[in-house]
Amino acid sequence: MWKFFNKVRQVFNLFLIMLLIVAATAVFVYYLTTPEQRGTTFWISVGFLLFALVLETLNAAGIAMRSNGGKEIPAGFAKVILGAIYFIFVIGVSIWNAYEGFSVTKYMLIHIGGLVVFLIPMIMMNMATLRMSGADRKEREEGRLNLSSLANKVGYVIEDLKAAGLAQNEISKLSNLAESLRYSDPAPASRSLERDLENAINNLTTVAENKNPEEVARACVLAERALKERNDYVINNK
Repeated sequence: MWKFFNKVRQVFNLFLIMLLIVAATAVFVYYLTTPEQRGTTFWISVGFLLFALVLETLNAAGIAMRSNGGKEIPAGFAKVILGAIYFIFVIGVSIWNAYEGFSVTKYMLIHIGGLVVFLIPMIMMNMATLRMSGADRKEREEGRLNLSSLANKVGYVIEDLKAAGLAQNEISKLSNLAESLRYSDPAPASRSLERDLENAINNLTTVAENKNPEEVARACVLAERALKERNDYVINNK
């Protein structure tokens, strides 16, 4: 939870800095224009400045709240850079208009042209990110099925040990392991950690055939350790 609030604070700090720049630009534009020129174009400048501010804040939030283990970061940074250039473009055009005094039509066309130039690449990047998110959902579904399969293996072990007459306290840790597997985050960890977990569960299944409580307990501890390492990796790479 603290990690989430720290990300929100970072985005909010960036928003405040950019808001200060917008306010300073608006003041400069206001006083650089004569009272006769202050009108529609001034409010157009303010509107596009605020739009650029919101756009760049959303781009920064996309990186701060990233998912996919960081796979979206390159596209996110590209959008942030484009957003920053667009933000500077809007500031430059606003100050330029304060000196030149463009007509409303010409000024709007300049802003719309700049918006199109910067927005189209961002839209294309968003489309690429959506495809990436689809791949991420597929990976999560595969991870959920894999964890469910491993939990079922532990469940079969529990049933066999119960049939063999082992006491409930001797298999309680196995029940906890099965529940932990079912409710673990399905986001994929590294291949080595996923493989270690699968090997640990397979080892537990093999050891359980001997119906030796001590061997089963040791194998269960190894499986729990492998699951913890796997889950810690997933959490730390959110």
